Amino acid sequence: MEGGTALFIQKFIQSPLQVGSLFPSSAALAKKMTSNINWGNIRTAAELGAGTGVITHEILKNMHAGSHLHVFEKDTQMRCGLQLKYPQAIYHEDACDLLNSIGKGEGSLDAVFSGLPFSNFNKNLRSQIVQEVHRSLREGGILVAFQYSTQMKKTFQMYFKQVDITFVPKNFPPAFVYICEK
Repeated sequence: MEGGTALFIQKFIQSPLQVGSLFPSSAALAKKMTSNINWGNIRTAAELGAGTGVITHEILKNMHAGSHLHVFEKDTQMRCGLQLKYPQAIYHEDACDLLNSIGKGEGSLDAVFSGLPFSNFNKNLRSQIVQEVHRSLREGGILVAFQYSTQMKKTFQMYFKQVDITFVPKNFPPAFVYICEK
């Protein structure tokens, strides 16, 4: 078993509500989350709930030189592993403090990628994070989030003018990818 997968399983067992899945995201899910995006318009982005970095890798592979990625991962061990693997990103702990952490004003992000397990959070925490994401995005900016259900559709529709959902069967468990435009 790959080291990242073993760590992910360990973290899930220790804290299933924070990690959200027994296995890390698949390469197919990471590619779906980063495809069909105009990377020429992405100068500053954030990733929430980076885990072992499967999606981080795809984001960094697509970002243009001079772009900045802010990575949020609550788990210290996983965050330290990401810092070693992808030193070009900027690291933070708490997605609830997105705007303060990136040190820029509202509307400063072009894109936010999220692997946060929203269905495991209480309603107040879900709303707080989605509001923080919405405030951080520029007009026309996008949120790309994966979930294991369509539970978040109405919440995202309350904040974003357009919400599209695609299904990714090549992930365990299968996932839904939301693309939400501000």
